[in-house]
Amino acid sequence: MIHPGRWRFFKFVFVGLGNAFIDLAVFNGLYWAMPTKNVLQLVMYNTLAVGAAILHSYFWNTRWTFRDRVRRRGPGASRQRVLFLVQSVGNVVVNDLILGFIAPWILHLHAMPINVASNLAKLAAMFLASLTSFLLMKLVVFV
Repeated sequence: MIHPGRWRFFKFVFVGLGNAFIDLAVFNGLYWAMPTKNVLQLVMYNTLAVGAAILHSYFWNTRWTFRDRVRRRGPGASRQRVLFLVQSVGNVVVNDLILGFIAPWILHLHAMPINVASNLAKLAAMFLASLTSFLLMKLVVFV
């Protein structure tokens, strides 16, 4: 039998893999449609991609990962929604800041093609923002 805390983390990771797929698909789709070396434009692509992943995250985390902790009605329901929104905005900000700092550094190295460098920065941003997001949802949103 899997410990409930580990099972919740496994579900969060599974949802996160779906988020990552959506995030990378939107980010790379925008990059493929409009290639750029402009870091601000990459950050804009990132914001849109993270927003799409957050919608996926909200749906699955409220209906599966944290289902037993979600308040649908009554006291606390609005609070949870607001906290999830705040956590989501924080996720976008952390993700964009990390991408904005790492992308220029990787691009400056000129050691790899621009699309590879952009995706490396994107992966680092996704990982750190996801870790932050899990901690916020576990400790603040779905308490």
